[in-house]
Amino acid sequence: MFTALWMLLATSAFTLMAFIIKLQSARMPVADLLFVRCASSALVVMACQPLLGFALRSRAIGLHVRRSVCGLVAMAIWYHTLGVLPMAVSVTLNYMSPLFLGLVLLATDRGAQQPSAAELACLALGFVGVVVLLNPMGTGAGPRGAIALGVLGAAMAALAFKDVRALKTAGENEWQMVFFFSLVAALGALPFTALVRLDTSAGLTSHAWVVLAGLLGALGQWSVSKAFGSGDAVVAASMQYLSVVMSLGLSWLALGEAVSAQALAGVALIVAAAVLTVWQRGR
Repeated sequence: MFTALWMLLATSAFTLMAFIIKLQSARMPVADLLFVRCASSALVVMACQPLLGFALRSRAIGLHVRRSVCGLVAMAIWYHTLGVLPMAVSVTLNYMSPLFLGLVLLATDRGAQQPSAAELACLALGFVGVVVLLNPMGTGAGPRGAIALGVLGAAMAALAFKDVRALKTAGENEWQMVFFFSLVAALGALPFTALVRLDTSAGLTSHAWVVLAGLLGALGQWSVSKAFGSGDAVVAASMQYLSVVMSLGLSWLALGEAVSAQALAGVALIVAAAVLTVWQRGR
């Protein structure tokens, strides 16, 4: 019960965050979106630390940095695709990372278990969904380059998730992971921002909205950690795909984004493949 409630809160927060980023992507470059969003998340964690008493000092800085670099690249790609693709398509591509995780573990961890035939079938099903989105014989669900880039972003996110597993094994807590990712990502994005050139043309209102996106991102990450710690991890991992449904509804109601029947079919195939992958790993 509580697992479902925590994941409902998390997916709602992440969906609203993506919606804000999409709206502001026309006014702010990707680097500025990344910096403001991640810096605000890091500040939230620092503000919560004296109240909640969790540890921030880490003995796995190298792992945090590696995970943060992969996560930064994945997030930069996602924010770019949010600006050029329908929101639901961008969110779906971002959630493809579980399909890649088994292959990433196999390629980087000699002790990793070989992917089962069922997992390989799920991976193939997910890529069928991508092909349906690309629609090589027609117009597709958006610019094909952006869709292909979104797939690459999902692969980078899988690399980051691999290091999350390693950090948990090393005894790092969720707040440390959120803090170091936000800090490294903010520092990595800063040199490319318009702020460095003292360009404030985006305006305070846009920056305030992205700060709110950072707060929602921190809330979402905290809620995910509570969900995975309070019940069935498979249920929690499967429920994250509610964000795709929420994105479809929100982008249609608020942005008037019409998603074709073929694009919906591609989204459904990718989500089904990812959920089946999660369930296979949980068995």
